[in-house]
Amino acid sequence: MTIQVSRPIKLFVLVAVIAGFGGVAMLSLHKKAAVATPVVSHSTAPAAKTKASVHVNASTQASAKASAKAKPTQTAPKPVIASNGLPTTVEDALHGHRIVVVAVFDPQSATDAISYAEARAGAAEAGAGFVGVSLLDSTEAGALTSLLPGGGLLPSPGVLIYRRPGTLVQLLDGFNDRDVVAQAAATSETAAPLTATSGS
Repeated sequence: MTIQVSRPIKLFVLVAVIAGFGGVAMLSLHKKAAVATPVVSHSTAPAAKTKASVHVNASTQASAKASAKAKPTQTAPKPVIASNGLPTTVEDALHGHRIVVVAVFDPQSATDAISYAEARAGAAEAGAGFVGVSLLDSTEAGALTSLLPGGGLLPSPGVLIYRRPGTLVQLLDGFNDRDVVAQAAATSETAAPLTATSGS
């Protein structure tokens, strides 16, 4: 027995089969695209980001290490007395000037204040270095006292004149005006060092 299928049903079945094949093909293509896209995007981009982040982290660490090394280290404070026994202030002045005038003064005395100002002006006239040492500064005044030839005490007021490298060549006791100090500083270029018997 034969079943007769009408032409419209045949066409419907044919369209359904074609649509079915088309749908299956579309689904397989869609799955392939969905599988391929994540593989490409996830395999390259994160690797690039990881490398970049590693590079950035390495650069940051290198910069931190460099800045830590660049920080200045604290140095020990400069000693008040130099290795030759002179106050460091006098020693430093001798590095910049061949002759240095040192005014010894009592900061509580008005007369000493005038003597200090005159000694400073005289040093400037002679082109010499200048340092003031207070008699109340036991460290600096003590160092100068210990270096006086033949012992004794520092004059108050007074002027000591040193020649590089640290030789005492003049000792002026009492008040001296700027002209006397300037003249003494000028002659100190060639004056003999003071000794225990040379006096002032």
